[in-house]
Amino acid sequence: MYLQNKYTNWYNHIVSNAQSRILSDEIYVERHHIIPRSLGGDNKNLNIVKLTPREHFICHLLLTKMTTGNDLFKMKHALNMLMNAKNIGKGRYVPTSRIYQYVKKCHSDAIKEGWTEEKRKKHSESLVKYNSTVDKNSPEYNSRITKIIEYQKSKTWTEKAIQTRLENCLKNAKARKGKTWDDKKRKSTLNTYLQKNIDIALQIIALHDTGLNNLQISKQLSISWEKVKYSLLHRKDFETYLLGH
Repeated sequence: MYLQNKYTNWYNHIVSNAQSRILSDEIYVERHHIIPRSLGGDNKNLNIVKLTPREHFICHLLLTKMTTGNDLFKMKHALNMLMNAKNIGKGRYVPTSRIYQYVKKCHSDAIKEGWTEEKRKKHSESLVKYNSTVDKNSPEYNSRITKIIEYQKSKTWTEKAIQTRLENCLKNAKARKGKTWDDKKRKSTLNTYLQKNIDIALQIIALHDTGLNNLQISKQLSISWEKVKYSLLHRKDFETYLLGH
């Protein structure tokens, strides 16, 4: 599973040393899967070792130098997630700027190398299948939506991300320039939007009926002001769609 190199040796040394020592209860530690779960590891005690935050971070750093192929793709993502984790404990390890830059490059490379056209298509198909079969009133679905909202609240837009978003918007606007929408296409687009946004629209309408304005609703639901405005603008369309389904 792992490459036979110096990084693997360092990794094994850290794990072996941690397994044979006894730490004071006052020392903050983090649980680490020796063989990561994404690589087939389990939650059994033999596969768990207690590491200091710095050791934990270093081990995940080493894993990106001990693996190849799809395993490397997973370990780059795991390293980025560990670095961005918040409020884990008092002894949280803070990487240097050089390590931070390395991790961000790892994550960027993982996205470029791992998300092939075939994988994107498969992921898209799985999302469509999930959304068409899932019970949107179930606790599991509501929990998933809550986690997504919390993630979006903590997400920080970099200057590069903002610039890319702007360029894509301008590109799409240029592609649409001069094209006319007939009633059939306009209705099809609206129906697609209604289908995908019916749940959030109902929340927007309910909050609006309580007296909240658009800005207050957008902040409470962590969505854009434009989405609130559009949903209220097409309130009758949403209600008609709901009656028909």
